[in-house]
Amino acid sequence: MSIITMSVLRSSHANCDSLPLRFGMHFRSDQKLEIEVIKDLGRDPGYPDRFHVEAKFRDPTALDVKEHRGHFVLGERSHEKYPTLVTVWSGDRDTEWGLSNTMTALRKDGFVTVEHLLEMHPLYLAGKVTDSAGLMKYLSSSIAKKDVERFERVASQAKAETALAIKNLEAAREDAEIARNKAERMEKVAREAISAVEGLEVERSIQQIKISELEARIKEDKARYQMEAVAAGRDSSVATLSTPDTLVAVNENVVVRGSACTVLVMADGTQRHMKTSTFDRDGSITRKAKELVGSRVRTTCWDPIGSPGKWSRQGYFRNIYETK
Repeated sequence: MSIITMSVLRSSHANCDSLPLRFGMHFRSDQKLEIEVIKDLGRDPGYPDRFHVEAKFRDPTALDVKEHRGHFVLGERSHEKYPTLVTVWSGDRDTEWGLSNTMTALRKDGFVTVEHLLEMHPLYLAGKVTDSAGLMKYLSSSIAKKDVERFERVASQAKAETALAIKNLEAAREDAEIARNKAERMEKVAREAISAVEGLEVERSIQQIKISELEARIKEDKARYQMEAVAAGRDSSVATLSTPDTLVAVNENVVVRGSACTVLVMADGTQRHMKTSTFDRDGSITRKAKELVGSRVRTTCWDPIGSPGKWSRQGYFRNIYETK
């Protein structure tokens, strides 16, 4: 719990009305008052330079150490070191506001004094003067006949001002709630946008990694093809490369021209086959082909140097490589 030191101004409503009636205290001069905050209730929706707290306090000028508890409204001024007490109450807000406005109006019009309010403090504690109606009922018996009409007019005006103040407060709170909800929605949209951007960044990074990995595999396959081309040359053949296409399926043990073959099915509808007992005894080329299903590939076929396309035009293949 934090401690707040505030200024109670001698001629303020808080010192002349709220404190005398509700807490039985009044200061003859400006007074510093310390309160122990129980709960921070936030800014006033109608007055941005005011804030509310629920707090405990004691009368610094009294000999006893009786502890009080109340709802404090404090005002801030840029040139003042301490906040100023605007008002304080201990019951229902709307009822207490009505009481505050009525006793302030009646005191300013001469119907009640600070001393009267101090005398009425026990009645407030007893629940007999806790709202404007109770205050008027208590005072009406002592009002001179000639002042009754003025008394009723002042009290009626105070009641109307209270109703208007409460209405304005509720409107201010609704506006604040609308603004808060709008800010929360905007914050949510901003968070989603940031998340989307971050997601795109992650996706972009993943794609870049995939591209880098593909380029590395293609580079590796180019080196393998160069080795195959050299081997084909030693056999008086050329390792003819097919045009790039997407590999759709790999079918094993398909009989083609009387031999068990691995058959590649390409996206353009063509097929290529390899006699496994001669060219893929360990199954490594078939396994590689199955890993590349869904990828763009090029195949090789060893055509005799003197007869270009002899075997490749018949749909044979010897090896398979990934490409872009």
